[in-house]
Amino acid sequence: MDARQRLGVQDALWLEMDQPGNLMMVDSLFWTAEPIDWDRYREVTRERLWDRYPVFRSVVVREGDGWYWEELPGADFDDRHERVVLPEPGGDAELQALIASQRTVPLDRSQPLWHATFVDGFHGGSAVLFRAHHAIADGIRMVQLTLSVFDPAPDGAAPRRASRGRGHAVPAAPPATTSTTTSTTTTSLPVHGLGLPRRLARGAVTNPVGAAHTALSLSASLAGSVRSGARSALRVPTGISSAVSGVPGDVDTVRKLVLGTRNDTTGWSGPVGEHKAISWSPPIPLVEVQALAHANDATVNDVLLTCVAQTLRAYLHGHGAMCHSVTWDVPVNLKPFDPSLPVELGNSFALVQLELPTDHDDPLRTLEVVRRRMGRIKRGHEAVVDFGVQAVFSRLGGRLYRVAIDLMANRAVGVLTNVPGPRAPLYVVGRKVEGMMGWAPTTADQAMSFTIYSYDGKVFVGLAADVGLVPDHEQIVEGFTTAFRRMQSLTAPRAG
Repeated sequence: MDARQRLGVQDALWLEMDQPGNLMMVDSLFWTAEPIDWDRYREVTRERLWDRYPVFRSVVVREGDGWYWEELPGADFDDRHERVVLPEPGGDAELQALIASQRTVPLDRSQPLWHATFVDGFHGGSAVLFRAHHAIADGIRMVQLTLSVFDPAPDGAAPRRASRGRGHAVPAAPPATTSTTTSTTTTSLPVHGLGLPRRLARGAVTNPVGAAHTALSLSASLAGSVRSGARSALRVPTGISSAVSGVPGDVDTVRKLVLGTRNDTTGWSGPVGEHKAISWSPPIPLVEVQALAHANDATVNDVLLTCVAQTLRAYLHGHGAMCHSVTWDVPVNLKPFDPSLPVELGNSFALVQLELPTDHDDPLRTLEVVRRRMGRIKRGHEAVVDFGVQAVFSRLGGRLYRVAIDLMANRAVGVLTNVPGPRAPLYVVGRKVEGMMGWAPTTADQAMSFTIYSYDGKVFVGLAADVGLVPDHEQIVEGFTTAFRRMQSLTAPRAG
């Protein structure tokens, strides 16, 4: 890389999307059961990241109508790190609180846009939180960068640059329950009342399909309540839903872009704050997810997405709220996987909008809807079209640019990403890496970042959520495992 290099269109897009409640920061985490020798770890990261990739020694500068990376004279590698000791008892809750406290802390733009926190005392071992601005690279390249400091064996004989993976793609891998203590009290999500009409009125302008879907869902639910005198399973009006479901993929893409998505207005709809929460789960064996997918003639992605839909449904019902459909932005890699990881890094992905059904209590029925909608996305050209739209947005000026970004982002509840990582264990300066997790950034008023991460034959689930919009957030992660086990129990007789 020359002393100065212009940022790509997408890189500049993410650079200008920071706002106080949602920063464009990719947070990556890994942990070991044994303490890490930090001096050795610094040597490895200096050699494999700092020395190899100029962007880690560069700052962003504005010139004319563009942004540039410019190497910072005298940039100090050691200034990009800090070391902390977790408070007792040094468990998941303490590390999650540390990460959450950093989630809305911006990086100094007069310095390179990354920072690492070395954590001592996590379950008697160590952890590393690596934060980098999205302008540096997209999710798959961030994963490759993280993996480049790992080795395939404890002796670290062979530097590991990049692990073969499928990229920053549509979801695929399983989760389990969080070890964070769950509160026994629940906080009501105010779906009814004065706030809902205002949100519906705003949604009618920004997301017409979503507003209409919410109104129809609310009407159907109220009618059902009058008939039964009690809360029952919510059902989407089948006429509109089935008609939209039959639209071919490319026409469906146009519908999402022009008219909006089926993203119901509910308790997590509203302005985000600067107080975030983090949680993750113990792992689920990948072989169990694969077996469940095989038994239902589905993909691993389909099974995991179904579990996401089911846990969101259970969470909302448990808080007295309703929602028939939730839309997520899902990153899709647009370039073939490059194990050499060129030094320029950068971004090359699109965000497709996946509408998950939350109106069915039966997970197998939900699976059928998920499989159909995923099929339309795969057969269509939504990723390429959305990438082009992002490029157009990046060339809009000032306020118009921000309005366009917020318009599209607020048609989704957040970002749902899957990272299929290495299937074999990795080591960092001789210590086995026990687990990995990461959280993509969200923008506008998106309330959640949901991650599914597979590593060493296990699948982890992680959630970053806005505390004000998603109270009792840990219940969503815990509910994922419950949904998975329930689908197993319903599938088992068929598999036999």
